[in-house]
Amino acid sequence: VQGNRASHWFGNANTVVILCFDLSTETFRNMKMPNTCHSRDEKCYGLVVLNEYLTLICYPYPGKVIDPLKDFMDIWMMKDYGVNESWIKKYTITPLSIESPLAVWKDHLLLLQSRKGFLVSYDLKSKEVKEFNFHGWPKSLRATV
Repeated sequence: VQGNRASHWFGNANTVVILCFDLSTETFRNMKMPNTCHSRDEKCYGLVVLNEYLTLICYPYPGKVIDPLKDFMDIWMMKDYGVNESWIKKYTITPLSIESPLAVWKDHLLLLQSRKGFLVSYDLKSKEVKEFNFHGWPKSLRATV
């Protein structure tokens, strides 16, 4: 994901980290995930930009049967870019059966791909979920906003 004049993606050594390439200085660096996010928690991760903040979405592993009492989607925002201690959990969303997060539209609509391949939106303000009659192969949808 592009944000703060840098490209971000995930890497894995002993733990999951966010890798960053700063486009202005042409340097690489690692950014730590929030302390409660780690590779042993049966979660998947996605990066988006929400309200101009680098945002981490933690969601249940797509192959897992969802437990509605504990398999929530957590949304973390890095309030001070580049400062690992500045991650705050901004939202906790009821369990959704998603394959991957795609993008944020209009600063409050999460665009997601469902496990069945449909485009889904989640409104962070109203908590409304909409499934659109727009279908792709599973794991094939991409979004640019």
